[in-house]
Amino acid sequence: MNISIKATHVDLTPSVKQYVDEKIGALEKFLSGILEAKVELERDRHHHTGLVFRAEVMLIAGGKLMRAEERGEDTFAAIDLVIPKLKEQMTKFKSKRETLERRGARSAKKKR
Repeated sequence: MNISIKATHVDLTPSVKQYVDEKIGALEKFLSGILEAKVELERDRHHHTGLVFRAEVMLIAGGKLMRAEERGEDTFAAIDLVIPKLKEQMTKFKSKRETLERRGARSAKKKR
């Protein structure tokens, strides 16, 4: 899987890069065939008081684009909050794909 990270108004430290690689890389066990992951980290400065960080992740798998966005008090928290949203989308996509495969197998079996 190819993971690209873009940081806006945030320092991309090696610890943040390693954390993103671990968290996003772990998603591959839920759905095989993830081709690319684009991660955008930024410090949001509009209409918020204090420090608000935003994490946006886009996954391309099986010709489908899955996207999730979350805000948190720090970069690590924002990444942690976005992971469950992606897992939900991935499991929905996986079950839909399996259902279509079963339906196709049933119709092929009936034609025999």
